[in-house]
Amino acid sequence: MTDQGALFRRSLLAAAAALPSAAFAQTGGSVRPVRIVVPFPGGGTMDLVARLFAPILSAQLGAPIVVDNRPGGGTVIATQEAARSAPDGTTLLMAANSFTINPFVQRSLPFDAERDFAPLAHVAVLPHILVVHPSLGVRDLQGLIALSRSRPGGISYASYGTGTSNHLNTEILKARTGAEFTHVPYRGSGQWLPDLLEGRVQMVLAILPEVLPPAREGKLVPIAVAHETRLTAAPDVPTFAELGVAGFTSNSWFGFLTNAAVPEAQRARLSEALRAPLAVPEVRSRFAELWIEPTGMDAAAFGAFLRAERAQYAEAVRLAGLQPQ
Repeated sequence: MTDQGALFRRSLLAAAAALPSAAFAQTGGSVRPVRIVVPFPGGGTMDLVARLFAPILSAQLGAPIVVDNRPGGGTVIATQEAARSAPDGTTLLMAANSFTINPFVQRSLPFDAERDFAPLAHVAVLPHILVVHPSLGVRDLQGLIALSRSRPGGISYASYGTGTSNHLNTEILKARTGAEFTHVPYRGSGQWLPDLLEGRVQMVLAILPEVLPPAREGKLVPIAVAHETRLTAAPDVPTFAELGVAGFTSNSWFGFLTNAAVPEAQRARLSEALRAPLAVPEVRSRFAELWIEPTGMDAAAFGAFLRAERAQYAEAVRLAGLQPQ
């Protein structure tokens, strides 16, 4: 039998070889490995993206790439590991929403997210979509808002947990629309999805792979996508902007950072190399299969994004009434 995984890896390497590259991280005539610290276990979407990027990044930098999974502590363990790394450009942190949320929900972090890290590249997002249980009898945002106001306690919504991106962004949506939503925190989609499908919780703002398949089967009702534009995977579902909630977006994002003391010229090479995989057809094809949207922000754009995210989550934490723990 043909090893499809091996064929895919070879095609990635061939595509990477066609891109311009430069030797990197040489010490005493040898090339040091570049480590990507991933704050989640192997097998998840972030880990998949890191390993999809690895062979192309290796060809770009002329160095081996090691994916180092360091789960735990709400991503604090991995972030601390990266913050303490030598400022030589050989350690990269792959970050997500928690990077900008944790400073507002955790009291004593062993690092300063703004001071200790330099942004390199924002590479992708998994857009969120708002879905509801069919028992609510609503099919649009205005109907959902009106129904929520008419019910004592409003409409219950699931989240990945208190202080997570979909919890905080649903609180922003609640404030922006005047809806009455009640938060029900879970520990990941493995817990809330069965309850949502049974109607024990009524609504969620979640990534497409988790809720779009049951929505296509009629088990959930899609209301709006929290993205700037409509999505190819759900072309009939309007954006929040189309429904009158301008500027409201929610997603799970992926980006790369490094130690802030890494020299600027070295950071520039890393930024360019980290965006190169997005030009590889095999990567874009795999992203499409997983409903991941490529972004490709450079360091400056990613830095501006992080500042906006911090401001948004600071406000969301206030709206949710959370205190640092």
